[in-house]
Amino acid sequence: MNKQGDSFPIHEAGMYNLLSDYYKYTNPELHIYYYQKHLQSLKMALPQNITADTERQAEYGKIRFIHASVQKPAVDIFINGVKIFKEVPFKSTTNDMTLPVGRYQIDIYETGKMVDSLCSQKILVESNIYHTITFLESANQYLKLYSYREDPFVHAAETKLRFIHLHPKLPALNIAVQKGDVVFPGLHLKASTSYLGLYPMTVYLEARDADTNRQIATLPPLTLKENKAYSALILEGSSEEAPTDILLISI
Repeated sequence: MNKQGDSFPIHEAGMYNLLSDYYKYTNPELHIYYYQKHLQSLKMALPQNITADTERQAEYGKIRFIHASVQKPAVDIFINGVKIFKEVPFKSTTNDMTLPVGRYQIDIYETGKMVDSLCSQKILVESNIYHTITFLESANQYLKLYSYREDPFVHAAETKLRFIHLHPKLPALNIAVQKGDVVFPGLHLKASTSYLGLYPMTVYLEARDADTNRQIATLPPLTLKENKAYSALILEGSSEEAPTDILLISI
């Protein structure tokens, strides 16, 4: 078995990615400069896996990962055999990562244990598309990846919200205003709703059984700020007192 490990160039690539994003709207020249450095570091870190797509530097996408499986401990995430994210605990989101267009091998291990992988799966990075990738325990107790395309566009001074159902013990759901109308009907496990455009506000919602419309859980207040696109992930809770949890993420 080939040994997988840390790589300085890949962490350098992450630093250049952050700098490129920082200057994206304030200094286009620095944005391009640091993005070029980001790609160069990626090629050094993953020389045997990066294809000719890296030469077409306009074609890149972004990904980030979310640990959505309460049954699993903290994990390490490898991309093409290189450890990219360390000690990722349940209900946490990694930094985003810009990669050239192409297919990538994802392997996930329990932190510090590289005997058996919890997940071994390929993903597709698409041009100018941002994907949030969650992993959830499957029937055979391995993790499976689920990808959700992000839509960062928001009308000025507005916000928007969608829901993603990742609670394996809950049925299909209706998401409704507390003691009010249904806003997001028929949300099935591993599916996402469409975005709903809103004015910035705090919303008070509840989850109901989609078949009976019976209340299952009262959701915590969700504060939505302007110029952000939000996803509310419905997760299995970590205790009997809180069997349902919510993770609110934004771009």
